[in-house]
Amino acid sequence: MDFKVPVPLTIADRVLIGVSACLVAASFVLARPTGGGGTIALVQVDGRTVYKLRLDETHRVVVQGTSGLLTVETKDGEVAVTDAGCPNRLCVRTGWRSRAGDVIVCVPNKTVVRILPGGEDSVRAITG
Repeated sequence: MDFKVPVPLTIADRVLIGVSACLVAASFVLARPTGGGGTIALVQVDGRTVYKLRLDETHRVVVQGTSGLLTVETKDGEVAVTDAGCPNRLCVRTGWRSRAGDVIVCVPNKTVVRILPGGEDSVRAITG
């Protein structure tokens, strides 16, 4: 076997690595959603909308999912699933969300809580 000694990095190699690292870091910063806080939480079970809740109001609703109950709460511009009857409770561990585009999903219950931007007029159509 012939072992080769690694060639040390040149200045050009180091500059190229540095520029590449900066571009990767910038892409994460620039690709992050810039949407502000949402104003409506849409609660859907098995594709059907069951609640449309304003985030600037305090609500606590119990939703019948396909395999159990969930408690959805809104307050101070945020929404969370605070209790669920599903086995792993990932939807509860998601915590409080407030940004437009955020989604909380409970797969066993086929329930989705989606935060929408704008007011009531931002919901153009509901299908299902």
